[in-house]
Amino acid sequence: MKIRFLKLKDWLLMTLMGALGMAGCHGTKEAAKDPVTPNPDSLQTQPDPRERAVLMYGVPTMDFVLKGRVIDTQGNPVSGMQVVLINGTVDITPENMQDDNPYVQDYINSAGDTTNAEGVFECQMRDVPNELQHVIVRDVDGSKNGEYESQMLEVNFAEGETTQPRKGWYMGTRTKDVDITVKKLRK
Repeated sequence: MKIRFLKLKDWLLMTLMGALGMAGCHGTKEAAKDPVTPNPDSLQTQPDPRERAVLMYGVPTMDFVLKGRVIDTQGNPVSGMQVVLINGTVDITPENMQDDNPYVQDYINSAGDTTNAEGVFECQMRDVPNELQHVIVRDVDGSKNGEYESQMLEVNFAEGETTQPRKGWYMGTRTKDVDITVKKLRK
């Protein structure tokens, strides 16, 4: 009786999934005999991954570490500059980074850093593997050392160094060293 109930449940579930357009699933017997595991490398070599539907149980992630210095146009280090790596799912620009929004502040605290007296910073975040990441640089110390323009940059992590190897769906850590030049505001 229990087996008949399980077969009926599987049939109803598969019928419902088929009606919803989810026909890429295996039955339990076929999956046990020949399990299919998606290969993250094969996804990257496809010309356009949107042309091919893939049944996946996880999403590849990678850690991005950005290190470097913020300097002015004369090459002098600039302290008090906030540098934030922007995750692809976060909609933040220099203009909408309100200090009173607790969600924005939590994100900035986790993926940003403020430059020290030598202009040095280090920030990191986790995102899906992507060569280009966005970085926001803004002056947060006011007129203490002069006021500088806020800017949003793209950093190409493909040229960075892999500092931690990949393991399964975790694609490792990619580190990039950069010098960011900022312009002083005219008054």
